[in-house]
Amino acid sequence: MKPVIIIAIAFVLLIPLTAFGESNSLQIGSGEYRSGTGSLGTMYHDMSNLNFEILDVQIFFIPKWINDPGDFSDIIQVKFSVTNIGLEHFVVYEDMFQIDVIDPREEYREVRTSSQDYMVDNYYPEHIEKFEIRFQDITLPQSLFECEFLNHGLKINQTRILSVCFDVKQKWSNQPLDLNGPRLYYLVMMDNKFVTSCPNCKSVLLNEYYKISTTELDLAQKIPTVKEKIPNWVENIFVWHSQDLIGEDELRNAIIYLIDEGILVEK
Repeated sequence: MKPVIIIAIAFVLLIPLTAFGESNSLQIGSGEYRSGTGSLGTMYHDMSNLNFEILDVQIFFIPKWINDPGDFSDIIQVKFSVTNIGLEHFVVYEDMFQIDVIDPREEYREVRTSSQDYMVDNYYPEHIEKFEIRFQDITLPQSLFECEFLNHGLKINQTRILSVCFDVKQKWSNQPLDLNGPRLYYLVMMDNKFVTSCPNCKSVLLNEYYKISTTELDLAQKIPTVKEKIPNWVENIFVWHSQDLIGEDELRNAIIYLIDEGILVEK
């Protein structure tokens, strides 16, 4: 074979397929939200044809110390309304959703830069069946039973009110979930259940919708003056007791601990 022919064949083999047009094969993405770019050129659904509104955001502190001490969870429940105003064969899937966490503080600058999308963390949905298995020894708040597995068809001009929920394990995040803190929590709804699709997506800042419950505010006002900071696990005991997740014995033991350690001063 002549050298010129060999060189020509090698040149053709080295040309990427994308030079002749976009590949039709489905490439499953990592599930990370990339602001401004999607993983595929294909648009599954034009998300501008959906009206998406956050109705309520709640956080439930679930103590799972029976089998694994210190394995605490913050369950975040987002109730939303979605209306289909022009999409054929549209289905709301659980895997369309995720929460992206952005920390604007200076110490996280390198993390945001390296992730290329300004994220420092992200979470994926769970449903009530998984919660019942994970927290089988604990009575769950009734509201969490709205966290059903999402696989709901939505006809044109139809509206559904649904909930999507996330189990944020403190062992992973190393801190309690705080929607009143500096971190920004975005609920992102993609246009399909396989890959990221932004900017063709719905993205809502949950911090703006979360309000501290009256119970938590009342509890904070009742915490007595202390000599030093109350440990986080004791603060959680007070919160869980206010939500009827634990009984009087646990609360009493926590107060005794504070007195014994000299943190709580008896008057």
